[in-house]
Amino acid sequence: MKTKIKQTVKWAILCCLLVTSFVPSHAQIVDDTNKLSLTLSDGTQVVLYGQASSLSDRKSKNYYYLPVSLRLGQKPDTTPEFLFLQYITEEKEADGGIGGALLHMLMEWGLTPAQQKEVEQILHKGEQGARKKSVLKGALDVKPDGDKSLRIISATLTDDSLAPSVVQSLNAPVLPGAKVAVASNLSPNGAQLLAATFEKTRSITDLSIEMGFKYTTRIPAAKGRVIVNWSEVQRHMERDKAKYVEVHGKKKRGGIFGGVIDAVFGKKSEVKSRSYDEVRTVIDYMVEKEYIKVDFDENIADDRVTKIREAFFDFFLQKMTESSDSDVLTPPTEKEKAAMPNIKYGKKYTYNRTFFESSFKKKTETYYLNYRLAVEKPFTLTANLASWYDGVKNNKKCVGSVFLNDPFFTHRDINMILDLEAKEMFDQEVNYVTVNVRKKRNSGNDFNDSRTIDAEHLKKNGLKATITYARGEDSNPDVYEYKSQWSLKGGNLYPEDPQWVKGDWQGLTLFPPVIPRTIEFEADLDELSSLGIVRATLLLRYYKFGQEIESNIPLTISKGEPLVEKMIFTDRNTRGYAYQLVLTHKDKGKMALGWDDKINDDYVYASIPEELKDEDPEYLEKIIEAGKVILKPGADGKVSKAGEILEKFKDVIGVIKDE
Repeated sequence: MKTKIKQTVKWAILCCLLVTSFVPSHAQIVDDTNKLSLTLSDGTQVVLYGQASSLSDRKSKNYYYLPVSLRLGQKPDTTPEFLFLQYITEEKEADGGIGGALLHMLMEWGLTPAQQKEVEQILHKGEQGARKKSVLKGALDVKPDGDKSLRIISATLTDDSLAPSVVQSLNAPVLPGAKVAVASNLSPNGAQLLAATFEKTRSITDLSIEMGFKYTTRIPAAKGRVIVNWSEVQRHMERDKAKYVEVHGKKKRGGIFGGVIDAVFGKKSEVKSRSYDEVRTVIDYMVEKEYIKVDFDENIADDRVTKIREAFFDFFLQKMTESSDSDVLTPPTEKEKAAMPNIKYGKKYTYNRTFFESSFKKKTETYYLNYRLAVEKPFTLTANLASWYDGVKNNKKCVGSVFLNDPFFTHRDINMILDLEAKEMFDQEVNYVTVNVRKKRNSGNDFNDSRTIDAEHLKKNGLKATITYARGEDSNPDVYEYKSQWSLKGGNLYPEDPQWVKGDWQGLTLFPPVIPRTIEFEADLDELSSLGIVRATLLLRYYKFGQEIESNIPLTISKGEPLVEKMIFTDRNTRGYAYQLVLTHKDKGKMALGWDDKINDDYVYASIPEELKDEDPEYLEKIIEAGKVILKPGADGKVSKAGEILEKFKDVIGVIKDE
């Protein structure tokens, strides 16, 4: 007689579909019923499984241990492979300085030589539940649990503002003694916060490492079968789906099967993940509705049924879903801890749509359980840095601080400031100025860079431009050279061939080759009118960019304006200009009164000679003749070679003319 055992074996479900693919041919298999839990003298808990005997339930005395004793790696000289280096620079952050800390550590697992010897002695003597003359064969074969089986648990290292850079190995090491790495560059606040958990608040530091593994274990045989009615499963899912849409419209599907329906038939609204307990609830519902029936011989009186139940569920969970670490660190439930005793934080699961679609095609299946099963089980190994830090905190090779002041890494800024007067010239006379900088180094390539200041640069950055020079191995960092060239309206460059000049680290002031001058021209309108003068024109001659230029400022009597002004641009290396007063008489025409000079004075008054007031015939003839030979400059104000007059004033106004 057979009896139906629903609740006892409800997790058997569909996993037996996959029995033949449970274990790769090369996997090391241990007996799930031959388990030892040992406590070593240092408090370390070691879990061992006996080797599975072929085609027999005989308990082997050969044991393998699960991953244990997660710790810092060591160099050959026993120095712990751990670095916590705090650093700071002289400069403030606003001035280009930096500060923070580097954290880097290598980790490994496995019994130490002393621990291994102690385990061997316990097994040989038959202590703590072991049979005498049992043997330790080494570490159990494991593989990483998922694509990211190494997990960092830290509020500091998961905060981008506290730890801008975090680098880690992705997979947990599968061999004892193999190493994985975690490294981070911490901000100043992150460095202080983590250091405080190291040194002050010591119950636990803000850094734990969790490694996830899977190992293969064999469960005992039991005589029975599993019947899966896939047609009923599919029909009930479709009915549940139809009822849901009718009641809830476009909202998220509800009910126990909501997540499965979303996975199989498509999602109306995405279900990103479910908990371990929610997945188990789906299986409970399947058994309760008798979509899946599990029958065993009634003479089964030991715990094998329970073992099979849990094994089926564990493997089915892997096929039915895809698991990953939860984004939110939440404690596992009691059911989850029972399935994965060493788990510290809960996982999340998403349904495998392909699995259900392929299963629906099978309608009904029967699977017999008259053989032993080898299944994979998850296992986690977790350690907190607090258990390691005491061994490294006084080791200067592991923990320290550094002041970053090596001159090799220093930089110097060459600040170029545009003269304030030059700003006005960018709209009228100047297109841009380019500054080339070179620094001859004692070794390696010379430093060369350039900056261009134009109207757009002035709008965005103001009058300042900067070139940064790295010192490196240069033994003479205080000397550099520069040359500047101005682009002028009309497409001219000045100077055409600029020369290199030694610079100053305090900065460069970029003076344009010309300076603005606002010339004021004033006259006595009544006096001029009484003499029959209708216009007074001030002719100006000056050097601009090394060439003689003429401008004029007219003052018309009829306009009633006794004072007029005009801005001109003269070469910076001149102290003044030459001028000539030209009067236009209503009857006699133009009268040129001759050239004179002005030194550092931008005001000219139309002073009328006494000879003109007295109408001296000889004088009048002279100035009228001079008015007839006034030469007009070019469109750009340039004076022809024949018309130049500034040469005779160069000793007075300080003109130094290039040949």
